[in-house]
Amino acid sequence: VKLIWKGLGTKRVGLPMMMDDDYFFDEEDALTSIYPDNLDESFDIGGLSRVTKDQFRRGCDPQGIRWDQINITRSTYRNQRLLQYENYENLDDSARPRPHSSLKAEIDSHVTNRGHSFYEFENSEKQARANIVHFQLRNLVWATTSHDVFVTQAEDIQHFSYVTNKLTPILSRFEDSKEKISLDALHMSTMCVQGSICVAGGFFGDLVCVKLPSDIHSDDFTRASSPDTGKVLFSEKITSDENAITNSILLQESKQGALEAVITNNDSQIRILDVDNSFREVNRMHFPWPVNFATLSPDRNLVCVLGDSTECMLMDVTTSRRVAVCDMHLDYSFAAAWHPDGNIFATGNQDKTARIWDRRMMRCLATLGGRLGAIRSLRFTEDGRYMVASYRSLRCLTPFAGHGRARRLRPHLRRQGSI
Repeated sequence: VKLIWKGLGTKRVGLPMMMDDDYFFDEEDALTSIYPDNLDESFDIGGLSRVTKDQFRRGCDPQGIRWDQINITRSTYRNQRLLQYENYENLDDSARPRPHSSLKAEIDSHVTNRGHSFYEFENSEKQARANIVHFQLRNLVWATTSHDVFVTQAEDIQHFSYVTNKLTPILSRFEDSKEKISLDALHMSTMCVQGSICVAGGFFGDLVCVKLPSDIHSDDFTRASSPDTGKVLFSEKITSDENAITNSILLQESKQGALEAVITNNDSQIRILDVDNSFREVNRMHFPWPVNFATLSPDRNLVCVLGDSTECMLMDVTTSRRVAVCDMHLDYSFAAAWHPDGNIFATGNQDKTARIWDRRMMRCLATLGGRLGAIRSLRFTEDGRYMVASYRSLRCLTPFAGHGRARRLRPHLRRQGSI
């Protein structure tokens, strides 16, 4: 977690897209990969560990990078990065239904205006840094409140509070955790936190559920006050497949109000488990390709499923039957999100596009082009006015069609998913 932003009200002209790549860089890439010869031996590669709003207003870099200590400016590096970055794709044009160049006409037909201001800088904090163990999997940061953030660090999950400025380990603090969890073998690839429940998945089909300790703030006081608070509730392998990496976990309530975990794995299955009932398996669906992400619709009748395919499938949760197939992307997909009205959903792909779909007509409403790389995470805001897409270190904020003046927007990390 590096930057916290406060939302600003703004007028919308047409359908603008705000790109904040002016602010987000990977300082290690900037200072060691592209310009290694410009580094002084005394240069602090980590820069400042914390940057406040006042420091930023006085000209300090928002990520604390000490550009003054090297022979390069931020704008120069930004331009070099855009020129040299190569997006990773699994398919080449010979394996696609049409060439990648065909996307340009679709993207250009959806006019976007840049330069609108949606956020102002609040602060930057480097204590809580997420470890990315697989470059394609970025669901490694969650927040339960506007000031409580959870990130994966090495073989642990850390909680950071912006109120106390304190970083607290979650798994390793339990005396019996090493007996219940093989931390050396877990190799966390994804995790999710909701209320007082934290669930993490690993490279080898491991699944671990922890009831957060009572001294860590939760927005779900009913679950937090239960006798199991601060305990490891579940730790098992949910698949024995050789290719068992856990790609995503989402905690969502069922129609009956029970907390369920929607889990996708490389064994080409999604599993829906009842968290409140000892992780009893509620449903399991099989697919012809490894599944990278799945999310339930707001009415919980459908699940949007995508993976190592150009296809995206809508499945009936009750019958497990396929309702529809969307097949306009040109590479593998890793992100999806439902609009709050339940009729619109979005998909993100390694072809550097996010597509907006209407499930009633199964028609693609818009193709939004990313600027740098694959779309790894998507979220709509609660009021449905905005959609946020993340790719590598960059984000785009797109006001959703059909709304006029934008209201004040306070981002909550749990809505955005990965950072």
